[in-house]
Amino acid sequence: MEKINIAVAGCGDIAHIRYFNAISQLTDKFNLIGVHDRCPEVCSSTAREFQVPGYDKLEDLLALEELDTLIVTTYHPSHAQIAIAAMEAGKNVIIEKPFATSAKDAKLVRQAAERTGKLCMALPFEIYPPFVEAKRIIDQGLIGKVASADAMFAHQGPLHAPWFFDREKADWGVLADLGIYPISILSYLFGSIKAVSGKVECLTKDRVSLKGEAFTSSVEDNVAAVLEWESGVVATVRSNWCTAADKNGCIYSINVYGSKGILYINMLTHQLIMYSPNAPVEGAKKISYLGFDESYLIDIKEYDDHLDILNAFYEARMAGGTIRDDGCNMDRQVNIIEAIEKLYEASATGYKMDIM
Repeated sequence: MEKINIAVAGCGDIAHIRYFNAISQLTDKFNLIGVHDRCPEVCSSTAREFQVPGYDKLEDLLALEELDTLIVTTYHPSHAQIAIAAMEAGKNVIIEKPFATSAKDAKLVRQAAERTGKLCMALPFEIYPPFVEAKRIIDQGLIGKVASADAMFAHQGPLHAPWFFDREKADWGVLADLGIYPISILSYLFGSIKAVSGKVECLTKDRVSLKGEAFTSSVEDNVAAVLEWESGVVATVRSNWCTAADKNGCIYSINVYGSKGILYINMLTHQLIMYSPNAPVEGAKKISYLGFDESYLIDIKEYDDHLDILNAFYEARMAGGTIRDDGCNMDRQVNIIEAIEKLYEASATGYKMDIM
């Protein structure tokens, strides 16, 4: 099996939790050959941890001829710039969410991918079994005509990493950390978002980190949005860092309401449940859910939030560099960034904002 030489730029929590862990389990597919972090101490300690060279300067890492793919897990505002530099240097990229913090930068990343012909996987990633099955059910009309959806993602905030609350370092707040996920999932289910409206606020400015250090938040921590599609589907998205739940036990669900049934996607328990009062759901276990006796627990195969991303990238790389159209393709990802940017505008102006 052909191996991909891979490196990571940004050696913080997400790099360790998701990518270094996944790479260590996929040694038949990936070979870690270097790391970069703008903090020399973090770079050197991570290099020692994984016994690979550490590069204080990104350009030195990108100059490696043997490097095939760079994973970008730096501070949010730098994602687009680093990804473009990597593609211009002839490298493929995996970019953590949000892959850009402006529609302009998102389009520049897409242009760089088109211009260089490099494989660019921009996250979030939706090709997980519950979303794939939910999309199949919706597309086949099994819950009838969809009218609306509700999505919620909330917890107490990333108090382990106060930089998330600093506009100069993060640019966007809870929308970049949590809100982007349900927005992206809904776009996967229903297509390009046509218009947005809503409100973003900084509700809790005075914060205390998990280390007991006081700091002041300068980004939004509370969001309520309405998304619209050409089909007439309307969805609400709520996200905040103000809920009494740990980030590992958060509130995270998507409900889709159709004329023949309702889909409940519970991401905390990884369950997909369908309320179907008119017909049984083939292959599903009948249960009572939220007081509805005609509910069915749909069998979803086990999946890994982290391994599946790298496995999908590997398959795309081996197939000639094409990301599935219903996955992390650039057009859909650009639309998500546009929707978030327009939501900020809608909040500031009080008007619904169309996405062109």
